[in-house]
Amino acid sequence: MNNNNKTESAAQKTTATTSSSSHLEAFLYRVPKKNHDAVAQNLKQFVPWFEKQGVRIEYYQLGNYKIMEGIDGIAKTLSAGEDEDIWMELQYFRDYKHCEDAYAKMMQDKSIEQLGKEFFGLITQGTSLVNGRFNRLRV
Repeated sequence: MNNNNKTESAAQKTTATTSSSSHLEAFLYRVPKKNHDAVAQNLKQFVPWFEKQGVRIEYYQLGNYKIMEGIDGIAKTLSAGEDEDIWMELQYFRDYKHCEDAYAKMMQDKSIEQLGKEFFGLITQGTSLVNGRFNRLRV
């Protein structure tokens, strides 16, 4: 169930560092297990685009670990079926303005439009991405 090696190496090549990031975009989505390799290939193709924008991007697949009593797992919360995996995408930006600028460029960039359409065709149909926008706390 933990076949995240294919995207991990691409994510490690990013040039932005966590220490310079103060804004995080987190996405959770369901992926049919049969589409694992196709989604991994698709996501790998996005990495250079994000790197060019100065964004560090990482992909994770939910591990099959025992959850502590009294805590609900993400798979249950997102109603994942037995034939689905939960994936998480983390995008690290310098600040929220950097995020807005990168997304504006993404919406205008026709070179990655087909990749986006392919991605949305590979994830579980009838669902949407769950997104969270986080600002780094300095404690």
